[in-house]
Amino acid sequence: MTEREWLIALNMIPEIRPRTVTRLLEAFGSTEGIFKAPEEHLRQVEGITPKLAAVLIAYGRREAAVAEETRRAEAAGCAMVTRLDEEFPETLRNIPDPPPVLYVKGNWVPEDAVAVAIVGSRRASLYGQQTAQRLGYELASRGVTVVSGFARGIDAAAHRGALQAHGRTLAVWGSGLDELYPPEHGELADQIVQHGALISEYPMGSLPIAYHFPQRNRLISGLSLGVVVVEAAHRSGALITVDCALEQGREVFAVPGNIDALTSQGTHHLLKQGARLVTSVDDILEELRLEPIRSSGTIEREAQPHGDWSEEEQQLLSKIRRDAPLDIETLAGATGLPPSRCIASLLHLELKHAVKQLPGQRFVRT
Repeated sequence: MTEREWLIALNMIPEIRPRTVTRLLEAFGSTEGIFKAPEEHLRQVEGITPKLAAVLIAYGRREAAVAEETRRAEAAGCAMVTRLDEEFPETLRNIPDPPPVLYVKGNWVPEDAVAVAIVGSRRASLYGQQTAQRLGYELASRGVTVVSGFARGIDAAAHRGALQAHGRTLAVWGSGLDELYPPEHGELADQIVQHGALISEYPMGSLPIAYHFPQRNRLISGLSLGVVVVEAAHRSGALITVDCALEQGREVFAVPGNIDALTSQGTHHLLKQGARLVTSVDDILEELRLEPIRSSGTIEREAQPHGDWSEEEQQLLSKIRRDAPLDIETLAGATGLPPSRCIASLLHLELKHAVKQLPGQRFVRT
């Protein structure tokens, strides 16, 4: 096998972490050398137990496994990009523990090096989802790629905001790219493939196991210039992404929230610790020195013209009046749309200046 194929084989051993891969490569000089090394030499590498040494020796005789993995990836429409390939993102190549292999469905392009991550709670409030979606929209409108973790709540809202702006977004999974999770995000996944990429370091067939998600968070921050936390409880997984960002030398931002909300505890703690306060997208762009920086109002005026409505937007507009504000629950009941879809469409209508949000999250026509 080639060095590249040996690296794919190494990545298929779930017990071996990326940092251990780096130590093995430093010890033996090549991936082929790792698999052909004597057990006593393998056990001298930090993190290699007798059990792992035995696994490595046994796996070195399973060359057909790499061919089967390649076949499964191709069948799912995924490319495999290794550390040895020129296409491997430079932003990830230089983090302390780069993945040996990335599975990519869609396209990673050089412009994606200018990226910002938006992360936060899966149990996000309406305010949090609207904020994440708006930031995703405005960043993507200015040519910044939006990175997130494809989870429910803040992550999904950030991806949708970028897609509504016809911008680019990258979704980093905690499972194999043939194992959709969460299962209700199939349509979102298809849209991201058309306007960015789904990315995973896990082999095909890997299930969304709990420990995968903290590990993949370093890729979310690694692909980005900075990480924006919109909502996070005191022990939120989003704060793991922040730790990764700090280790990698990335900027950290936080959006303030309701002082009584559990999902504000983490973000407010970050602000006390020195995270950059975000009240608009300009706070992010200025800190990262991304130019040209235009006002939010300019972006809103450049949105799609009035009359260019989606079917869901037309449904909402048919129910919203100028003189009788309606809340999300009422609009969902009147249109038959799920509240999450109402939120997404209402944000887009706000950006088009078709509706206006009043206190209490009620909406009227403009």
